[in-house]
Amino acid sequence: MILLFKILNHLKKRITTVFFAIRYLPFVKLSIANNTVEGDVIVKPFFIKGSAKNLQIILKRNVLLKHSSVIQGSGTLVIDDNSYISSYCVIGVNERITIGKNVMIADAVSLRDTSHNFSRTDIPMKNQGFSTAPITIEDDVWIGHGCVVTKGVTIGKGAIIASNAVVTKDVPPLAIMGGIPAKIIKYREPGLSA
Repeated sequence: MILLFKILNHLKKRITTVFFAIRYLPFVKLSIANNTVEGDVIVKPFFIKGSAKNLQIILKRNVLLKHSSVIQGSGTLVIDDNSYISSYCVIGVNERITIGKNVMIADAVSLRDTSHNFSRTDIPMKNQGFSTAPITIEDDVWIGHGCVVTKGVTIGKGAIIASNAVVTKDVPPLAIMGGIPAKIIKYREPGLSA
């Protein structure tokens, strides 16, 4: 009975991956055999007036996108080998978000390379446009549940971001960060200090 359940579960994941690849064919580049996309992963391309950019999602090898996440925007999202994005995440990419190898992104994480402009008070914020800056998440990073990573941030190799942190500045390699805004708690390697 357990073997049958495993076989059916594997078959379901293969079917949802194929369906995802077909449904979002103009926006997604992936190997169906080497990646898994669970059900209800939604892609929302933004078509920005006057821009020739289109949303591109590139999944390398052994990438897992868990159910009920949203990828939206007009930029490029690259997810490298053996990385996963868990459930209920929102990725807003209007420039570029690069996720390295062996990265773990927990549930309900928000990655956004864009923010609305708001410097003027004489016109509504929604009419002031937006600004972008790429996000880079290097290899072997763990981002905990409910984190927010804002535009222009690089998270260094081997770093850990504690649950519910808001990352607004670059994170050094091997740092453990937490809080709002996120600050260094300690380093994973003995001898390094915060």
